[in-house]
Amino acid sequence: MLMPYVHLMRRPGAAAFCAAGILGRMPISMIGLGIVILIAQESGSYGLAGAVSGVAVVAGAITGPIQGRLVDRFGQRSLLLAGSVLCTIGLAGLLLAVRADAPTALLYLLSFLAGGTRPQVGSFVRARWTHLLGRGRALQTAFALEAVGDEVVFIIGPVLVTALATQVSPYVALMAAGVLGLAGGIWLALLRRSDPPGRGKANGAEQAPLPWLSLLLLSLIGLGLGATLGSAEVVTVAFTAEQGQPGMSGVVLAVWAFGSLLAGLWYGSVHWRAPVERRLLIGTILLAISLAPLPWVGNTVVLGGVLFCAGLTIAPTMVAVTACVEEWVPPQRLTEAITWTVTGILLGVAPGNAAAGHAVDLWGASSAYWVPVSIGVLCAGVAGVSITFARPKTVFAHN
Repeated sequence: MLMPYVHLMRRPGAAAFCAAGILGRMPISMIGLGIVILIAQESGSYGLAGAVSGVAVVAGAITGPIQGRLVDRFGQRSLLLAGSVLCTIGLAGLLLAVRADAPTALLYLLSFLAGGTRPQVGSFVRARWTHLLGRGRALQTAFALEAVGDEVVFIIGPVLVTALATQVSPYVALMAAGVLGLAGGIWLALLRRSDPPGRGKANGAEQAPLPWLSLLLLSLIGLGLGATLGSAEVVTVAFTAEQGQPGMSGVVLAVWAFGSLLAGLWYGSVHWRAPVERRLLIGTILLAISLAPLPWVGNTVVLGGVLFCAGLTIAPTMVAVTACVEEWVPPQRLTEAITWTVTGILLGVAPGNAAAGHAVDLWGASSAYWVPVSIGVLCAGVAGVSITFARPKTVFAHN
């Protein structure tokens, strides 16, 4: 099962940009959770914590496609350097504002700065794989590897941020996210050999049309996935706190991500015959089914087991979304197209965080699990209705 990944790592420069990409993505799994823990502890409100965390996610969703277009035109280096620095500055300002009990509006503003300037490292690394490999089965394996990398980030990040928050300080935990992202962004920027060259404006990159309807439908599926994941994360933090085990939230979320990691490794090693659209639909249905037991969970051990099973559906579904994009869009605009689907996921996380936080405040953690369950069902419904109409007339077939 691992041999396809071994062959990938033997490609020139692949191991370096893959490792830098994982480090640069650490803020994805740490910033939102770190903000929730910090503000919930300082203010006592999960609703406010989820809202401020959601602002950072919305900001990243808004700027993501802009970043993608700039990268396709000019390359990744400058944006990686500037974005990594500005994101770290925004997080430092947010920490100071929370410490000083600043107005809520300032918290939102600084959260927007941090989230909006964070480089879309996952999209950038996937574009590097496409530049290195071209289109074909090896690229599908690389996308699965990146999904596994995402899960590594979501295994290490939550454990690290909760350990630092509970054992040292929530301020240290959130600052660690900024420092790791800064280090990863600078490292990736320095790897110029693997950076896809900017295509400029004069060579037709702007004229290559995107299948906007297809991207919209895929982004809507991503919206549902993001809302499911974001709401489940906030409720899990509250659930472990109600159980008197606040430090276990990171462990439980890591177990969830570990299930996805295993599924991603398996998925990328299989030569699939089923169309990617069908795999995407099956993945969303299985995710909805696996989330259904959450409102009846009574302790953290059972919660970990349920989330592990749910995690088995996440990476395959995410890989299917990216594979659809890779098949359906012209190579000149691949980074921009990937960031649109990432935008859908991020836009889903924000309302998912906020809705779950308010549900916890109103009904308690166990009942609040109905939020991710309901969103998961809706996501599967959208996939079932829309996937039939998503495939564009022009498909960029694999080699």
